[in-house]
Amino acid sequence: MKKLTIYSMSLLAALVVAGCAKETSVSSGVSAKNYFDAWIQVHYSHYPELVPTPLGAYVIEEKEGSGDLVGDYEQSPYILANYVVSLLDGEISSTTYESVAKQLGTYDETAYYGPVVWDRSANALYAGVDEAISGMRVGGTKTTVIPGWLFTGLRYDTPEEYVNNVSGTNQIYQIEIAGIVDDIEKWELDSIGGYLSRHFPEITPADSLKKGFYYVRTQEPSDTTAFPADTTIYINYVAKRLDGQAFDTNIRDTAKFYGLYSSSSTYEPVQINWSGTDEDYTAITMGSSSNSSTVIDGFAYALWNMRPHEAGTSIFYSPLGYGSTGSGSKIPGFSPLRFDIYIVDKED
Repeated sequence: MKKLTIYSMSLLAALVVAGCAKETSVSSGVSAKNYFDAWIQVHYSHYPELVPTPLGAYVIEEKEGSGDLVGDYEQSPYILANYVVSLLDGEISSTTYESVAKQLGTYDETAYYGPVVWDRSANALYAGVDEAISGMRVGGTKTTVIPGWLFTGLRYDTPEEYVNNVSGTNQIYQIEIAGIVDDIEKWELDSIGGYLSRHFPEITPADSLKKGFYYVRTQEPSDTTAFPADTTIYINYVAKRLDGQAFDTNIRDTAKFYGLYSSSSTYEPVQINWSGTDEDYTAITMGSSSNSSTVIDGFAYALWNMRPHEAGTSIFYSPLGYGSTGSGSKIPGFSPLRFDIYIVDKED
């Protein structure tokens, strides 16, 4: 017969106490709250000063920062944050810290580690996470046990409404506030401006071909005539974040250098297809006619401005890239990107 651990017995007792006063049915939300409250009682009963936040979360550790107060959305519409997220059993599910990923054995040299932008507009953040950061200051850290019913983009007036209307997984958020961003567009453009001054000092912010887009020709074309509609060309390319890490390429040696190499990839010039009208760069696709896909606007606009056998570097802000959501572990939201493109002949 298996023995119950002290933890299991304590949690069971707490649940019994919470649920045996009346033999009446309860909603799933109330049951979830009873479980959460019992877990807190078992693990933090030795913290008599521990009280729930207005929405029902518990702050178990906090170090106040010396910077600006986060406050509400009007005060801080965008936050730069680092975090470690874990389940109640201690299993870490995600982190922005490279050191933590290495300790867990989940480190990926191609992934992005560092502060990410949290957008607070239109209730984009979970209610429980937004409540946790609202009282923090830049430079501060806070560890909060957040109940599952607060993992929603909806907003209610009372904790009871969250309990009755939302279900989710209880999680522990360890958050560090790295900065506050008032104007996300200006923040991205300033990032690009700094990058240009370091890598392409001959280019200034005034040299953009359109808002948030810069192009530097690195090899003269063999012909200055624009490609007509329904043209097929071939390119090699390297796509990078502005921290220098490549996240995509069709060049074998480059893929190996940046940890992107896959034995299943052919690493040959990729087909680019013009379609639509001469003025519609958004109709550009990548891949064979039977297996083509659209490309992000910044990539397409760079190609549209290039000529036969030209090589160039395009740098653009996230509205022309992967926007506020980013793409997987390699590209966080609100990331300006760099694409190095080489128009080449098709390999025989």
